[in-house]
Amino acid sequence: MWAVGEVAQDRKSGKTGEIIQVTGPAPVIYRLMLHEGTPPIVVYRYGDQLRRVPASARQPQERTFPPPAPSSS
Repeated sequence: MWAVGEVAQDRKSGKTGEIIQVTGPAPVIYRLMLHEGTPPIVVYRYGDQLRRVPASARQPQERTFPPPAPSSS
């Protein structure tokens, strides 16, 4: 089982992302924000569609989701 904040790889696309939401009860669905692309891409996956990422391959990312509100100047 995955937790919010964990880094995972999407088996389908091969891209790495961060778990940002977990929904349940079973079947548990995970919301994965991919680290590639602007604006951020979010995909929904079941647990068996994700794989663990070795600690050495993880990239610290600055969270930009949701995007900052526009300034009114």
